[in-house]
Parts: sequence; structure tokens; C-alpha cells
Amino acid sequence: MARTTIVRLTDDIDGSTAVETVPFAVDGRSYEIDLSAEHADNLRHSLAQFVAVARSTGRGNASVAPGRVHPRRPSGVDSSAVRAWAKENGAPVSGRGRIPDDVLAQYTSAQQATVAKPAAPEPGPAEPGPAEPGPAEPGPAEPGPAEPGPAESVADKPKRSRRRRS
Repeated sequence: MARTTIVRLTDDIDGSTAVETVPFAVDGRSYEIDLSAEHADNLRHSLAQFVAVARSTGRGNASVAPGRVHPRRPSGVDSSAVRAWAKENGAPVSGRGRIPDDVLAQYTSAQQATVAKPAAPEPGPAEPGPAEPGPAEPGPAEPGPAEPGPAESVADKPKRSRRRRS
């Protein structure tokens, strides 16, 4: 079965037949309006004095989600780690929202400096002397905190239900 869809534009000002959809933006919000040729010319003429002295910011940003003024910046860093570092180092950062560029730059340079520093040599073996009692280190029979114990297994984990697709 064939289907034909006909789209008719109606002028949003007076209800007559529109010939184009005109996109525009004001105060960080984008709009579009369907206009006849006469109304589209009137809109462009009305804005011409402002457009003539305004700075162009490009053709817009299609990646900005509706309701967002700025797109997310792909920083490649964990924002919670940056916030924790900033708090430890006294850098001003809020618990939510955008991380200031200078704080992000400080964090990045601090991380690069940490990676660039050579590791300190490990101390050599201690000189033999009387043994002092201390905490026992876990041996092969005793699992450490990060290793699963012998009683834990995959079978002990809760099972996820699987739905069959039909």
C-alpha cells in the first residue's frame, strides 16, 4: 500500500499559506516560525539593523540539546575526581555544575606532574635484628580484602532474569 504525506505550512502570524520556516535565536533560546514570503521579509527587515552591528557566532550548534545553553565539553576526566582533588587542594569548585576551566587546568597539570615524577626507590631489606610483633600479613590460605574468599563463588551471586524475545 502506498502512502503520500503532504505537509502544508501555515503562517504563524495570520494563518495564510507559509513558504518557509525561519529559525532564529534570542537570549540563548532557539525558535522557528513558519512564515509567508511577506512576513519572512518583514522579520528579516526588522532584524537587519541589529544584525548589521551584531557579532556573528557561527551558524549555531546542532549538538546543543534543547533547553541547554552550552553543550557538554568533552573533558575526558572524571568530574568527581576533579572535585575531590579541588576540595583537597583548596580550589574553589561547587558540588554540581560546570567545573571552572582554571580548576580543570590545575587538576590536569597536577595529574601530569604526578605521572612525570619518578617513583621513589623502595627501601632495602631491613637489617636483621630482634623480631617485633606486628600485624600478621595474610598468607596464601587467608584471602586479602580484595580477593574473594573460598566460600564466595559465581553461584553465590544473584541471578538476573532473562526475558525471551519473541
